[in-house]
Amino acid sequence: MRRGLWITVVLALLLGAYMSWPLVGFYGIASAVEAMDARAFAERVEFPSLRRSLTQQVIAEYLKLTGKDKKLGRFRTGIATGVGAALAEPVVAQFLNAETLLDFLNKGSAKDGVKVSTDIAPFSGSSWRDAWRVWWHTEYGLTRFRAYLPPDKPKNEQFKVELSLRDWRWKLTGIGLPDKLRVQLAQELVRRESHPG
Repeated sequence: MRRGLWITVVLALLLGAYMSWPLVGFYGIASAVEAMDARAFAERVEFPSLRRSLTQQVIAEYLKLTGKDKKLGRFRTGIATGVGAALAEPVVAQFLNAETLLDFLNKGSAKDGVKVSTDIAPFSGSSWRDAWRVWWHTEYGLTRFRAYLPPDKPKNEQFKVELSLRDWRWKLTGIGLPDKLRVQLAQELVRRESHPG
């Protein structure tokens, strides 16, 4: 009986540690964003994965916006990844250095580019400080963790912040963009395509 109790306690402790581990990684990223600490932030981001995440979303929205998704049909994914990535790269690149990404995540704006309202910046104000509300809006996997920010906004206005376990450390590998921002970035692609240079 006593042995069964100890096994239950140990399993409960392991489960608690597992549930809190990605949250600790998440709060490390959020603290670096709030402090605008580019070095600490860069150590917690896997930039190639983040670039893919943003590019795929912008290209998918661009194809919808221009009606090209219907023309491409089932070949849409491969073409979007290849040709579309080259088209989207300059727009996505606006966010992909530590300093610009910090501004974007904290203030909702990017240098020389698309501006979004600060009330939907994922790490602005108190959007991540209420641990209970953040935890309530998370999804767990064995090596993946997702938080939806700000937690008080409807789904179409939230950022889906995705962390993945890399070398025993939780890193930012994806950001699901809210509808409004995805459309703005796709419109920027359309503008650049029609007015190159």
